[in-house]
Amino acid sequence: MNTKVSSTVQRAIKIINYLNETPGPQGIKDISEKLNISPPITHRMLTTLKMEGMVFQDLVSKKYSLGTVFIDYANKIITDLPFISLIDSQLIKLRDETQETVGLYMLTNMIRMCVIEHVSNQEISRKAGVGNRIPLHLGSSGRVILAFLNEDLQARVLNNLPDEERNILGQKLGTIVNTGYSINEEELTKNVAALSAPVFGAKGKVIGAISISGPVFRWNKESMEQHIPLLLKTTENISKSLY
Repeated sequence: MNTKVSSTVQRAIKIINYLNETPGPQGIKDISEKLNISPPITHRMLTTLKMEGMVFQDLVSKKYSLGTVFIDYANKIITDLPFISLIDSQLIKLRDETQETVGLYMLTNMIRMCVIEHVSNQEISRKAGVGNRIPLHLGSSGRVILAFLNEDLQARVLNNLPDEERNILGQKLGTIVNTGYSINEEELTKNVAALSAPVFGAKGKVIGAISISGPVFRWNKESMEQHIPLLLKTTENISKSLY
């Protein structure tokens, strides 16, 4: 009995891992062949996982992808990470010295999510909102994460973009690797600009980014450039504490 239960759980984990590691929705046939699990068993496993919200089935294509429950899991893991409380004071200090909103974005499921945000105390300020999720290829925070990802993960994002957009983004990523930061003005939100730099964790792997954002009339390329050394110093200190 225990052997059968273990085998069932192992198959379910294999399916979840396969959907996580393979780009795009997958059909039963593909999953069955890749994992060497019979189609009937694959279908039965996927039906159970779908009932629990662990996989999603597209009504048109009938293909499967990871379910939204994993977003909740990721949120729980990230917000409970012990280092959050250790670096919070540095983020507040950065907010106070720049007088603009400071956010910590973490890499999760190939997107970036805001996990900490300290909003500017000024009357007119920028607020993204904790839990806000944005694709990696958009905005300065996403780009600094994407620039330092390993080649396979980076290619997974870039290959889904049109040729022209991919070429332009590729050039920007090269510049970010050389400078260590990224700037955008009104790219995602009108009248808002941001300056971002990456945060590295264990073994020097990029795990997120710190962004300073504000209204473009006050926080623009000229004013941002004055604070680049401060941001880079802050991200360096935080990264060293996470090694």
